[in-house]
Amino acid sequence: MNTKIGNKIRYRDKEKRLEKDKVYTPNQVAIDCIAHTLPFIEDTDILFEPFAGKDDFYNNFPKQNPKEWTEIDRGRDFLESNIKCDWIITNPPYSIWNNIIDKIMSCSNKGFCVLVNNLTITPLRLKYINDNEFYISFIYYFKIWKWFGYQFYYIFEKRKDKQNLLFLKSNSKSYY
Repeated sequence: MNTKIGNKIRYRDKEKRLEKDKVYTPNQVAIDCIAHTLPFIEDTDILFEPFAGKDDFYNNFPKQNPKEWTEIDRGRDFLESNIKCDWIITNPPYSIWNNIIDKIMSCSNKGFCVLVNNLTITPLRLKYINDNEFYISFIYYFKIWKWFGYQFYYIFEKRKDKQNLLFLKSNSKSYY
């Protein structure tokens, strides 16, 4: 295959994949997810949304908490940032999950919350997260009909007991 054509095809496919990663969190979903996060955070905890998109998580963070954001489309790239926080709360781009999980864990002092689909947190990825001393404290799952599969909102925290908790909450309502 002609290299120039092959590069154009690979580049085009990458562009399509990156465009598919721009799946913005519905505001009500962000509100519901943050409501489940409130028992875990303190008023002085710094909250960080590294993939802010349309700011649905960021704008619904508790008002008393200090907060930070990055969004590559607005000139603030998470992977190039040096922001430290207590909690990351985000709907990350799935296609670069393996590239961002280390950065998420290194930025978070207490924990992180991710909205992902049912195929993202595999046993191997969970082991890797646990090996970095973050453990599941809560899972909230539901369906957004415009998105693939079921959605899971995981709350991972640094836990002294080094155990994944099996607290799971389902939402009978669906989001459209």
